[in-house]
Amino acid sequence: MPPLTEKHAQLLKSNRALLLTFERLPIAGKLSAVALALLLGIYGGINAIQGTASNRVQLCIRNNKQALQCADKAGKPYIMTEYHAQQWKASGIPREVVFKDTIPATNPHKALWMALAAGSFGVAGVGLRSLQNSERQLANYEAIAEKRDLAKGQLNARTELLEDYRSMAVKEVQVQGDLEAAANDCAVILKQCEVLGEADIRIAQLDAEEAVFEAEVAGLSDDKKQEYMEFLRKQKTPFLLTGTQTLDSISYPGDKVESATAPAIEANPSLQIARQIAAKILNSLVAINTSIFLAGPTRCGKTHTLHKWLGEVTTQFPEGEIYVIAQKYEDFPGVPRERIMIFDPAFPEEAMRFLDVVYEKLQARKSQPATEETYQNYPIKLILEDWFATHQCLVQKRNAQLWEDKASKLGSIATVGGQYNVGYFICTQTFNLASSGVADSNIRLNLALIAQGLVRTKANGEQQGSYGVIEQMLNNQKVFAGKSDRDRLTSDLSQLIPISMTEQTPIILSTIGNPELGLMPRIEINKPPSNEVFSNNNSTDSTSDYFNRVYKMEFDLGDKKLSDSQADSSPSDSNGIQSDDSEPLSDKVSGFIWTVRAFGQMYPNVAPEQLFQSVSEAARQGQKPRDIIRSILKCGEKNGHPTRSYTQHGKTLLRWLIENYDDGEISQLPKIQEFLRSSNDAQ
Repeated sequence: MPPLTEKHAQLLKSNRALLLTFERLPIAGKLSAVALALLLGIYGGINAIQGTASNRVQLCIRNNKQALQCADKAGKPYIMTEYHAQQWKASGIPREVVFKDTIPATNPHKALWMALAAGSFGVAGVGLRSLQNSERQLANYEAIAEKRDLAKGQLNARTELLEDYRSMAVKEVQVQGDLEAAANDCAVILKQCEVLGEADIRIAQLDAEEAVFEAEVAGLSDDKKQEYMEFLRKQKTPFLLTGTQTLDSISYPGDKVESATAPAIEANPSLQIARQIAAKILNSLVAINTSIFLAGPTRCGKTHTLHKWLGEVTTQFPEGEIYVIAQKYEDFPGVPRERIMIFDPAFPEEAMRFLDVVYEKLQARKSQPATEETYQNYPIKLILEDWFATHQCLVQKRNAQLWEDKASKLGSIATVGGQYNVGYFICTQTFNLASSGVADSNIRLNLALIAQGLVRTKANGEQQGSYGVIEQMLNNQKVFAGKSDRDRLTSDLSQLIPISMTEQTPIILSTIGNPELGLMPRIEINKPPSNEVFSNNNSTDSTSDYFNRVYKMEFDLGDKKLSDSQADSSPSDSNGIQSDDSEPLSDKVSGFIWTVRAFGQMYPNVAPEQLFQSVSEAARQGQKPRDIIRSILKCGEKNGHPTRSYTQHGKTLLRWLIENYDDGEISQLPKIQEFLRSSNDAQ
């Protein structure tokens, strides 16, 4: 140990000079010195305890000139050192002391042996103390070294674990990318097959028409052939061209452009490619598992895209689950009404309940051992329609905590849900990716970003809409990292905008796979809104009014009864109930799907409440829905109701009764719940 102060150094030098010299020796020298000192100490000690160190004399005492007394009463002779003998003689206590004999010392160096033993033991003690001090210090160092080795082992193990996790994550991302690429390739190949198939069919039709024409004109002269061709031409174009009109001038689209300086639409192969790209984008939305973010201004075809995707999903995956959170009541084909939630700003937490439902279903799937193929045909999707208005309400200060929770769940669905076929479809008016719950810059890896744009020209010449959302995405380096992609898409956009404005068809931009721009199919932009089917009041009266209104507008047959009300029943069914496995008859009236007719016409002598009471009583007794439907139809049959398909109409009526007259008790029964689910899926 180095000295702490100068005084400390002096003390060490004066008090431990020899010890410091000893401590400089190696461990073998120290052990040898200690062993030698111990041997010398033992040897000196043995010699020190033996013999006498000085000469002694034997004395005798003479009393009254009598004989000499050389021993005491016990018979022990008087033997002592010369010094003590002289002292005794000088004291005069005995009358006369006579030195009888001198006994020489047997160990005259006894003191030296004692000194040697003491010194040797002292040296051995100092050596042992030095060894003890060194061992104590070494033990501390060894403890530190042991902790260091343990820490290194833990760090190495943690490093290996992190490296293994990183490798697995990289492989997982690679596999997911390969699967998405394969899915996109399959979608493209399928679309190409469809196009080639349509082309082959068209070619076959043309060949057949040519063969028919050749058969028709076989044997005719050239003049008769020309006359027959002229006749066919007039049949296909039953109008005459007058003045300077020609067929080419009529089919020329340049005169449809309002602006005098605007170029006419010429035949352009790239235009057909743009339409094919748009069709491929719409088809590819169904094949992906990731969440979708669709942005575009109002009335630019977002609803058209959403319904196209929704129709494909419900058709290809009938066992999937679709939930909707919207700003207003509108039609979502294939989605049961109980899975459509209208966002109420007064109760935002309740209005976002379906997000919690989808998130809980994602957590349930994560807790089960499965692969992506396990849920390939069982998608769970959440549609967030008009998300801009909903998000504006959620980010208000009073809803800050609620939005933090919902944003976290949206982020989990966007980043993890793709592996379990759980995702959302956001329709919004602005390109605000923070509203999707994904704040990471690598947003393209987590979301399928879609943008649409359209400038609509109204009848009075006023223009509405824009292509700004597409331009915002093209200028965002977090969406398109490569400058070449941005330049290519910007050039394509500048070429498609004039065509889009002329034809009044939207432009669509997709980041799925290779980023592309396409021209959407034509849509009806001046169609009056027809999606206000339900009001905000979900009461029985509003629902009943809705069904009555639909019936009166579309299905009122007056006093006419359908002749097949009894003919639909299967002969093998003694109760007159059509089997679920049999092929149902066509159930369309004036081109519309049959819905619940006015209750008074179906059951003129039975009140709806009375029929529901019998339904609820049968349901509480545990009867199967089929038996309940049979009892309903028997009641209607006695009253001559004009239904065409017993099973289908009976199911519809039972569902209508439960929705309008049940307070929640009957619908919670297991058999009724299963019936409602199967009825919703059938829709």
